[in-house]
Amino acid sequence: MALPDDFLLVLQKLADAFEALRRKTGESAVLVGGAAVELYTGGAYSTGDFDVHVTDAGAFRSFLEEVGFIREDQIGYLKNFWYLPEVACYGVQIVSGQLFDGRCERTRIRFLTTESGSSFALPPVEDLIADRLGQYAVASPTDDSMLLQARLLLSLAEEIDQPYLRKRVQDEGGDISLLALD
Repeated sequence: MALPDDFLLVLQKLADAFEALRRKTGESAVLVGGAAVELYTGGAYSTGDFDVHVTDAGAFRSFLEEVGFIREDQIGYLKNFWYLPEVACYGVQIVSGQLFDGRCERTRIRFLTTESGSSFALPPVEDLIADRLGQYAVASPTDDSMLLQARLLLSLAEEIDQPYLRKRVQDEGGDISLLALD
């Protein structure tokens, strides 16, 4: 399955903002949440949300504006939501605090480069799986979407560090047995 062109356009513009932030502040923003799941699954899972973890949200907002994102200002919409006018079906949200509550081993973060040369960061797939299992643990009993995402990520992962995955699932309060690992 391929990633949609609109998704790739937003990703490119977002990578440009990531690159500007890194050059000006030294900070590497990290793409988390559904968009990271969509990338890891090659589009088998799709979303309209690009969640970005960043420490210096103020600086990142200015870089979003520089590359063409507009802050949502309509009543009834999230105020921490950004979008590209030409692709309004996708939105960017800034996530603050520590990446995965400080439990992500930052040395495991992957950096990918777009065709234009801008780079962006993705968390380890193990952290995304653990995050999804942790969310599943507290979700409505009728909502298995997070469990399905975790299983999809696991099934499509090129490589899994099982000890790290087990540790992270435990950190997030998830149930590793739901993945039926070897």
